[in-house]
Formats: sequence, C-alpha cells, structure tokens
Amino acid sequence: MLYDSKLISLAEIIDANHLFNIPIYQRLYVWGSDQIKVLLDDLVAACEVGKDVFYLGGALVIEQGKTQCGHPLLDLIDGQQRFTTLWLLSVVLERLLPTSTTVHTSVNPLHDFCGAWLGEGREPRIRFAIRPGVSRFFTALLEGRAVPDEPEAAALGYAMQVIEGYFTDGTNKHRHVDLVKLGMFIRDRVKLVLTRVPANTDLNKLFEVINNRGVQLQHHEILKARLLALLPERSERDVYGQMWDACAFMGAYVEKNLRAVKGLKLMPLYDAEAGKQDRERLADPVAVHDALRELGRQQELEPQSLEDILKNGELLIEPSDENSKDEEIYEADDVRSIIGFPMLLQHVLRLFLLRQHRDDISKILDKELLQIFQTHWLDGLAQCEKSVQTNEVRSFIELLWRCRYLFDKHVIKWLTDDENEENLGIRRLRVNESRGYCSLIRDSQDVESGFAMLQSMLYHSQQLTTHYWLTPLLNYLLDHGGKNAHHYLKYLDNHLLCSDSEQPLIERTREFVRNPWSEAYPLRDMQAVLTANDGTSFAHYWFYKLEYILWERYCNQKDDKWRAFRMTARNSVEHVSPQNPESVDSNKVDQEHLDCFGNLGLVSRSINSEYGNKPYVEKRARFQERNKNRVDSIKLALIYEHEHWNSELALAHQSQMIAEFQTYFDEVENAANCQNRS
Repeated sequence: MLYDSKLISLAEIIDANHLFNIPIYQRLYVWGSDQIKVLLDDLVAACEVGKDVFYLGGALVIEQGKTQCGHPLLDLIDGQQRFTTLWLLSVVLERLLPTSTTVHTSVNPLHDFCGAWLGEGREPRIRFAIRPGVSRFFTALLEGRAVPDEPEAAALGYAMQVIEGYFTDGTNKHRHVDLVKLGMFIRDRVKLVLTRVPANTDLNKLFEVINNRGVQLQHHEILKARLLALLPERSERDVYGQMWDACAFMGAYVEKNLRAVKGLKLMPLYDAEAGKQDRERLADPVAVHDALRELGRQQELEPQSLEDILKNGELLIEPSDENSKDEEIYEADDVRSIIGFPMLLQHVLRLFLLRQHRDDISKILDKELLQIFQTHWLDGLAQCEKSVQTNEVRSFIELLWRCRYLFDKHVIKWLTDDENEENLGIRRLRVNESRGYCSLIRDSQDVESGFAMLQSMLYHSQQLTTHYWLTPLLNYLLDHGGKNAHHYLKYLDNHLLCSDSEQPLIERTREFVRNPWSEAYPLRDMQAVLTANDGTSFAHYWFYKLEYILWERYCNQKDDKWRAFRMTARNSVEHVSPQNPESVDSNKVDQEHLDCFGNLGLVSRSINSEYGNKPYVEKRARFQERNKNRVDSIKLALIYEHEHWNSELALAHQSQMIAEFQTYFDEVENAANCQNRS
C-alpha cells in the first residue's frame, strides 16, 4: 500500500482546488462545545503570539476521481471533525466580516476555502455523500440563506452557534479578536499532514490499521495511573480504578458505567426513601468501594484440585433458574454531558483543595490537566510520607465519586426525548415496581423543572469551556444534597454574574466555595444596566437571564406553548424595529431609541437573517407562525402581543423588564435572608 504524505496549508488546498467528501460510512459531525472552543482558543492564542506554524494534525484521504471541472475530489476518511470545524469557522468569518463588493474577492481571508469556484458556480469545499439534508444545510450556509431544519445537521447547526457566540458574545474577551488577521493566520500558517492512499485501497484493512495504530493515552488516563501507583495494595488499586473508570465515561450515568465495568448490582445500594434525602448507599463512595471489593472476592475462584472437585458435587452442578431469576433490571438511556471528564476532574480538584483550606488552582484548562494537578497537588504530595500519599489519593477518588454521582443526580444533561430531539434536563434514579418485580429507572418524575431551566440558562449564556458556576454548586450539593439547591443556585447566579466585579470568575467562585452565601459581590443596578442603549453590545447573558425570569413568572399563567419554552443557543441581537427598514413602516421606533433594551431580543443567526429589516407587522406574523406550538423567546412573545409598535411601547416594555429583574432579585434575597442565614 503506497502512501503519499505531505505538510499542507489551507492556502495550498485552495490553490490545488481540492474538494472533500465525507463518505457515507463515516459518522456525522459529533464535536461538542468543549472541543470546538479548545480548538478556537488554540488558534487565537497561536495567532496572537505570531506562531510561524500551527499544526492541526493529520487528514487521511482517498482520491475518488475529479469533479466535472477537473478538480480533485477526495474522500476524507480520518480527521473530518477538525476539518469540518475549520470549514464552519470559515463560514462564520464570512458572516461576521463586511461583505465584498466584487464577485471573486472577499474581506474574509478564508472566502475561497469556504467555497470553491466550479465553473460559474460556487460550492461548499466540503460535502457529505448521500446525505441530502446535510448538503442542503451546507449550501444554505455558503449562500448566506436561513438554514433549513435538518435533523442530520443538528450538531453542525449547534457548532455554528458555538463558533459565532465565541466571537460575538459581549461577555467574551474574544469578541475583540481581529478576525481578518485570524483568517490570514489560519489560511497561511495552519498546516496539516495530508496523507493520500490509492483509490483501490481495501478499506476494511485500512480501518483495521487506523483502529490498531496505537491511540495515545488521554491525560486523565495518565493521571489515573499516577494516582493509583501511590496505593500499596493491588486489590485496592483495582477497586479504586473501577470507580475512576465508572466516573470517566460521561456519555452514560455513573451507575450504568459501574454495572458495565464490574457487573455490580445496584438495587442493594439504592433505597428509594434514602434517595429522596441524598443518602442512598450508591452515593457513598465507601459503600461502593466495599461492594466492589466484596464482588471481587466472590469472583475470585479458589484453586481446586481434581480430587476436591470430584468430592464436592456442588462444583459440578450448573446454576438453576431459581438461582438466576433475580437478574436485576436497570433502565437508563445514554446521555451527553455538558462538560467532559477532564473538566470535572478540575472542578473536583478545586473542591479537594479548597475544602482543606489549601491554595486553589489558577485556571481550568483541559489541555493542561496534568500540569495543573502536578503543580497544585502532586508536587507537594511527593514530599509526604507514603501513608499520607495513600490517604490523599483515597480521599480524592472518593470525592470524585461523590461529585460525579451528585453531578448525575442534580445537574442537567443533553437528553433525547420521545420525538428524538435533544433537550437539556435532569433524570433521577427511582425504583419502578411493576409486574411483581422491582427495577431501577432514570426519569424526570421528581425533578424540579425550574432547577433544570436555570442551569440551562447558565449553560447557554456562558460562552466558556469552564462553567465555573459548577464548582460552588457541587460544593453546596456535597454539604446539603438537593435540599433548596434550586434556591441556592438562584442566589449564586445573581451574585456571581449580576455584580459589577472585575475579578476573574475563578476568584469569585472561590469565594462562594469558602462562603456559599457570600455577600462580597453586591447586585448591579439593573436600571443603569438596561437603559444604556447598547444595542448589539448588550451582553447576551442579560437576555438569557431575563428569559428564565419571565419563564418562571409566566409559565403557569399562559397556555401550553409558553410552558413548552426551552433555552436554546442564540447569538444574535435582533432589533424589533429595524435599524435600516427595507420599506416604509408606520410601526417604528425613533432613531434615539432603536438600540434600547426594550426594542431588542436575542435570536439565532438564521432567524435574525430571516427577519432582517422587514417591517414590524411582517415580523410579528412570522414570529406567531413560527411559535404556534412552542414559544422560543418569551421577551419577544410579550413584545409581539402588541398589534403595533413604537418608541413609547418599546420604553414601556423596557421599564417592565427592569421591574421583572428587580422583583426577582428581591424575592431571591428575601428567601435567602429567611431560610439560609440562620
């Protein structure tokens, strides 16, 4: 098998007129926000320091002939996630940079990577074979049209939201990045190893080589090995290693992982009444440790001589159905976590250190996981006696278990509903009694919907890979379980993100770990914040926060479509009365108040493009048509209850929203004073 490998830049890909196809046997795009933002962080950092080369990694391709115009068509069979993300980034730059006045040139340095000129037309440089929904999605992006709702392209659409939000959200430092400079850096200095294999390659053998080529250990696996090496007994290393492995896979609930790792039965560790108080044995790492150790002993077969076997008739008898009829039933779908395991490890390390009154870590950063652990814990641990090392490793892994269990029980995850849509929600364990047997099931029966909605707001509004708010929330759950956790998160959110403190989030969250009900960060005056006429510069957080406040206020006062509201990714500030109306509009806000908060809403980029500069009446009609079954913006729904729109109504709406903020703040503060400071 002949291979042709060379280091190639995006500029060279453009010059060579390469087009890339994702074959049908490849999985769809699966990168989440964490992976996307890490790549963007790396690209921006490399650009800012002026690196000569940024190595993206490798891409394996098979040449599958040529296009009608004679350009090489390459099947991308390895490296598609990174490559697709770069293509999506090029589309985002196309949207964010000024439109060119000429046909074949653009302000966007990645314009020609985004689309390739084939004859008189322009096509996406990357395409998916035999997936027409994805192809339509890509073409709409390239042409700047509102993208269609394509189930196959859902992850791609979400990725676009993440990338746009990275550069446009007012709370994010990257909104000031020089996008032209970044685009030039990516075009000229980002390089990948492009490896071609012959068109007649045996794909089965190739994939066998790829899958067996020795995947590099992930950082958390190296960390696990280092920690377990400090435990003296093999049996103990095995048990704690199993607990670690159960925590490490974030795509399923931890107890499901435990069953998969060791086959441990869960029912003896779960009591429904204890579970209501967060006191089930499954939440106790010592109980889980002891159960795993006992199971290990049971599974170890004592060596038997032939004479012993012949004397002991029981060893020759197969187990009866009577002995096996108590097979445990457990029901829980797989999920998608809002954070990865390396990030969870760093939240746990913060709690491990801070709860012992040690110095906190300086940052949360997945790619520096090992260095963070080494600097802030392991270097000092190496100077301690063996007994101290052993006890600290035990304590850390036990804390990890407790945090992971509470994370699964009380923190939102991406769940697939009956209509095969992904939504953020919480599912908790409960005992299901049916047909004479008991089983364990994960569902949302006892979940407080407001708690999940508030977390969804925080998840979408924070354009960060870290989700620092999780550290103090996990700290509260460790001490109090789920009791009043929703109220605590309200208080935390208000004082953490609604203050005017300039301190980094990691410092502010440190304060709330040390003192959960800290008053160190007073609330901002929302009258001053929301009367600033900041237009598109308003931090997206204020819109998201308001949606939660309004949902809490109106969800039981309105009809089903209001109650069906859910937080979604949005990154575009919409002017209800447009800045540059395309036609005469009698329902308009005067120039002085166009940028006021009362005339604005937060929507997706595609909806903003759809509404554009259309008059109020047409926008209202489109909004009502789109929101027949579910309201997608409560703020805009309140605005579009008005048949007409003008400056007076915009200012009245603004005053109402400020009052909603203040009422909510007062309610949370009063509840905190009455309930949690005793």
